[in-house]
Amino acid sequence: MLTLSVWKQARSPNYKTNVDKEYPYSEVPFLGEYNLIKIPYSLSELIDHVDYWGEGKIVTSHGRRGFENCYNVNHTFQLVSNGEDRDRKIPNRIPVLSSTNCDTSAYIRGNSVKTVTLMGASINKSCASDVARIVNTDVGKVVVFGFNSGSPELANLIDALKIKDLYECPNYDLPKELQGLTSFESHVAFLNATMLKDQLYKLVIDGEFDRAVALSSKLNKDGARDVIMATVQKLLESNSAANTKLMSFAYKLWNGEEKDIVRNNFPPAFKLILGQENVTILNTGYVQVLKLDTHTDSYNDRLAWGDSNDRTSTRVSWRFIPVWENKEVTFKLFNANYDMYLKLDASTDDIGDRQAWGSKNSGEERHRFYLEPTSKSGSLAFYIINFQFKQGLKLVAQKDSYGDRLLMGHNGDIHVDETRFRWTFALWGGAGAATATK
Repeated sequence: MLTLSVWKQARSPNYKTNVDKEYPYSEVPFLGEYNLIKIPYSLSELIDHVDYWGEGKIVTSHGRRGFENCYNVNHTFQLVSNGEDRDRKIPNRIPVLSSTNCDTSAYIRGNSVKTVTLMGASINKSCASDVARIVNTDVGKVVVFGFNSGSPELANLIDALKIKDLYECPNYDLPKELQGLTSFESHVAFLNATMLKDQLYKLVIDGEFDRAVALSSKLNKDGARDVIMATVQKLLESNSAANTKLMSFAYKLWNGEEKDIVRNNFPPAFKLILGQENVTILNTGYVQVLKLDTHTDSYNDRLAWGDSNDRTSTRVSWRFIPVWENKEVTFKLFNANYDMYLKLDASTDDIGDRQAWGSKNSGEERHRFYLEPTSKSGSLAFYIINFQFKQGLKLVAQKDSYGDRLLMGHNGDIHVDETRFRWTFALWGGAGAATATK
């Protein structure tokens, strides 16, 4: 065991390899009982990086470990253990009495560190508690190297960090300043709520749905549902590309044994869609529901209409049949009464719009539709966009003698403030729409 005399005689830290932060107690024994100057010196500042049990940057034949530009918490008489700086004092060292008495409160202000790292060394409850004490709740993160998920050491850290609302983020991509360590093959990151929301949002936008599902599953198990709900709402309020990605994300959750995440964190309409429930499809502009004509044409197809009166017959009952292809979900709209699927006409009218029909077959791309959720003033609705022709569904302005309106694919921008392009879904035969406000 190292002693005070050995430590005093050791060479000073290597500040050619490491950045000298001019820390006044780096080469002073533990002085925790004194009234010391704490870092950060200003209450308005934060410390960028503290490496717990760190010894500075170390390069050996076994790889690289440690960082050159951070504070290093370590035993009061600990010296650098490997590499060219072996047996030198640790650069920018902040002392603790022992591995079971990890109290840096005399040196580091609470809630003051942006990034805390830890490599390989034991994470007992004392260490975990001090890490949680110093990391900042709002912008902080903790990254540990060389530990397997589910280990007792990580369990200590998970329990301690919950107090600060930092939760594990599976498969976290390390920022540049933490890359390059070759002595460890694995890392586990714990992020603040803002970073977790940003991470989940980015994974969905980038189409990394498997990773988004893994992160959501972990957050759900750890009790961080608020992160999922906030991200879903942000996606609902984003642009159309993000909205479409949200539908694919929900599909992957539903079909990845995470149905409860969809039920508990998404608007109720998602459960109706993905559960393939029988629903009515209501146009928000004209307050009419979709149906198919009682008559057929020469191809045995039926025109699609918006009905002004019917809400209960099987003619207005539909199911969404998902199709997963090329990392995105589209849907076939199936009418239960006639056993038909909605499609758009191959031909256009004089303004480029296409009539909508019900047909027995469903094997063409024009039978598939994107569902694009959108939240306007707190109310959820969907654009229904044909996969092949990229036309959104609408009801025409003109009524027939029954007050019904033809369903068409719109040749133009549907993302305008016209409610006739938006649709809501309610459980067929149920009481009330499944379009809860968020």
